[in-house]
Order: sequence, then structure tokens, then C-alpha cells
Amino acid sequence: MGTQPPMIRRRHRRSNQPHSVILPEDLNGEILSWLPVKPLMKMKCVSKSWNTLISDPKFVKLHLTRSARSSYSYLVSYEKSKHDGDYSFVPFSITDLFKNGTVTLPKDPYYRLINKDCRRVVGSCNGLVCLLGYDDDQRKETWLRLWNPATRTISDKFGYFRDDMHGLKYWKFEFGYNNSTDTYKVVALNRGSNMTTEVQVLSFGNNIWRKIQSFLAMLLQSYCYDHTKMYTGVHLNCTINWLAVVGNNNLDARFAIISLDLGTETHTQFSPPIDLPGAVSVKVSSVLPGVCALMDSLCFYHEFERTGFVIWKMTKFGDENSWTQFLKFSYDNLQMNFECGHFNIYENGDTMVFVHSQQDRAILYNWRNNRVVKTRVNKKICWFSINNYVESLVSTCCE
Repeated sequence: MGTQPPMIRRRHRRSNQPHSVILPEDLNGEILSWLPVKPLMKMKCVSKSWNTLISDPKFVKLHLTRSARSSYSYLVSYEKSKHDGDYSFVPFSITDLFKNGTVTLPKDPYYRLINKDCRRVVGSCNGLVCLLGYDDDQRKETWLRLWNPATRTISDKFGYFRDDMHGLKYWKFEFGYNNSTDTYKVVALNRGSNMTTEVQVLSFGNNIWRKIQSFLAMLLQSYCYDHTKMYTGVHLNCTINWLAVVGNNNLDARFAIISLDLGTETHTQFSPPIDLPGAVSVKVSSVLPGVCALMDSLCFYHEFERTGFVIWKMTKFGDENSWTQFLKFSYDNLQMNFECGHFNIYENGDTMVFVHSQQDRAILYNWRNNRVVKTRVNKKICWFSINNYVESLVSTCCE
């Protein structure tokens, strides 16, 4: 009496069982695009459909836009060895650096450049790291490789470059990306005669170095031959920008900004917001000026009365009349006296990282709350090489 028939009880139990849910393919892609690279590489083995999805160029670009919000950076560390410059690639988080005051050097030999038959990091764009290698015969020949540390993939050697007359000691290389054509490029620069800079460009895929119009200027990086302590170009809006000295001689030399458009491969020249003497040894200043990218804008900075420095922001890229004073610091704010030389400024959110060519540490400064953190001294870390990095799924294939 009061008991249910057996058939009804079985149906009731089955009705309480959870139903399997199959998500639409588009929703799968949306969810997966927020995940880091490492688990995504494992998920490619789940099924053929997931492997196809995660490998799809549209998914790779979507994931890249999401990954770009992560605050990653990189620098290089140096190990004394029998090799000429035994460097390692060191990815790290600015947030962790602010908390811990240092970066953890990778113990994995995978990050050593010499294990990839390379010696230098040229630069990084969209998660791809451009590496430079060269032979030991007076550096007569170099080559390039594209490396994605996150996916642990690397290209074959390409872009072989020779200079039989002078060797490659004075050639500097820059890595950039033109998003209008989805093309990665390397720019080779060499200090010429009569205040000029020779320029060659290689587009990944055609593997051919092409000479373009020389700069009627001497880039400041051509004065600095140490790979880890030189002015590098500022990559912004599909252009690479350098601070340079223009003029026929030391009497009328002045500073200017040279901007190379990676799409048209032509360059323009901008004037800084104020006039400064352009001699290499600036008598009125102990620190050379420079350019950097802050908050997606091109910026120019210079020392002010040997007590601090000023940062100017070009609010409209390419418009010399849009220079606006952005920030003004005293050296007391940074709790540090800068020596003669040059320094780089790197920005991540509200944090600015100041690295001086003569220091074995970096200064982190939050300009909103005036908090200052000094990293611990570490002679193995090349702080001057700090730059942007983001983990991505972008392929290292350059065909």
C-alpha cells in the first residue's frame, strides 16, 4: 500500500541523473581563449576537433588579444663561460618583481641561447622572440631564428647576413611587426660616414635583405656597443623610433627622433619638445636623453638641472605640436642619484621601471602612489635589456 511499483521507481532514479551538455564550438573557443598557453598545448591532445580549434589562426589571434592583458616582461641574464656572451632569456612578471624585489633566474637549460646556437635577443613581438646567432670567425656572418618560449617551438636558421669588409661588430638589429600585413620584420642598422646610418630590412617569409633609404642621422644606439647597455628602438603603432643626433658637425648637432614605418619602409623625423645640444658628451647634463613608450604614446625624457628629469608625451603620434609634459621627477623621488650615462624607462600599468647603464639593479616607481622599490643587486641580470613579452600561440613558421 503506499509503495511505488518497481518500474516507476526505476524511471524516477533515471530522471535524476545529470544530462551531458555539449557546448557549441564557438562557445568552446571563447572559453579556451582565456586560458594560458601551457594548458592549451595539453588540450590539443584531447581530440582532433580541439587540436584543430586551438591551431586555427583566428583562435591564435583571439588568444593573443586576451594574453596581451597579462603583465609579462623579459630581460636577459649573463653567465661567465668560455662562450662569447652566454645569455639566457628570462620571462617574469612586473607584479612579482614589485613584490619580491628580484626575478628568479631559470634553471632550465632550455632558456639558454647558446643551446639554440644563438647569442643575442633581438626583440619580442606577439610572443615571438627573435634570436641572433653568429660564427666565431670575426663575426663575418649572422643568422636569425624565431622562437616561441611558451609553445617551445623554434624555427630553422634564416636571414643569413654578411659583411666581409667590416664584420658585423657595428651592425645593430631590431625586431618589429606590421599588423596591416601581418608581417614580422628585422631591421639592420650600421653607423655610416658623415652622420648617416645604413639601413636594411628583412621581411619574414621572403628571406631577403633589402637596402632602404639611409637615415641622415646617427642613432644613439650606435654609440653603445655593449648589447645589454644600448639604446634600442621603441616599437609603437607599426613603427620603430630611435633618438638620434642630426647635423653636419658638433657645432650645429641636435637631437631628433627618427621614426621608421614598417609598412611603407620609409622614415620621418620628429623634433623633441625642447631644444637640447646634440653633442655626444652633453655638457649641461650628466644623463643622455631618450625615448620610450608609455601608455601607448611615444615619450621623450631628459634630465633637468641635474636634480631630476622630465617626461614629455606625444599625445597624437607624428604631430610635433602635440608634445605635452607628462611627469616630472626629482632624483629624491626615486631615492637614487643617476651617474653619467644613459637609462631606459619601461612602463607596466601604473609602474615605471628605471634602469641605468651603470647600475646592477632597477628602480620600480608607482607614479600614482609614489611607492618606490629597489631591486636587489644581481650582477648576472642585465636590467638594461628589459622589454615587453607576452605568452602566445603564434607560430614560428616564417614561410
